[in-house]
Amino acid sequence: MKVQKIWSVIGVLMLAFASLNVSAQASVASPHQVVEKVTTDLLAEVKKSAELLKSDPDQYFADIEKILEVVVDFEFIAKNVMGVYWQKATPAQQAQFVKVFKRGMVKTYAKGMANYADLKIEVLPAEGEVAEYGKVTVMQKVTAADGINRVAYTMGRRNEPNAQWQLINVVLDGVNLGLTFRSQFAQLVKEHEGNLDASIAAW
Repeated sequence: MKVQKIWSVIGVLMLAFASLNVSAQASVASPHQVVEKVTTDLLAEVKKSAELLKSDPDQYFADIEKILEVVVDFEFIAKNVMGVYWQKATPAQQAQFVKVFKRGMVKTYAKGMANYADLKIEVLPAEGEVAEYGKVTVMQKVTAADGINRVAYTMGRRNEPNAQWQLINVVLDGVNLGLTFRSQFAQLVKEHEGNLDASIAAW
């Protein structure tokens, strides 16, 4: 299974987080409960998403972005992707990269969602006690026609009132996508001779 395919799967899962997140305000769901709930709704969400994407793609992208903002910590991920360059960037450059990174993820999710209704997804049970805050890894087994992959979701929750679990990284069969993106950004900076504006625009 290609990395882009996994990101599309993750996008479907994040889309389904919206309904769960609303009901979880009074009582915070565990990270495993969150992923387990969205997994059961996966196939229905894929079908629904495919129709929305065909009828009005621009509006669909905007709707997906609103949903993902709740369940994905885009700023945290973007900051880690920029790595050492985050501190070197101006606030305007930081904000621009978060915007560009978010837009790219949303479009990747949306374009791939309709194609993978053949997936069998199993959330593996938690090993030991799960923390109330901080970082927790949720393991998932994804079975498709071309093989089986293990996906590790790093979920984070701040020690703040009403904080919810959010996706902050993904590891696919041992490949850390956050670190992969960081290497890609560093390569862009090298190619553009340290010009952060050009590097961000090229992402």
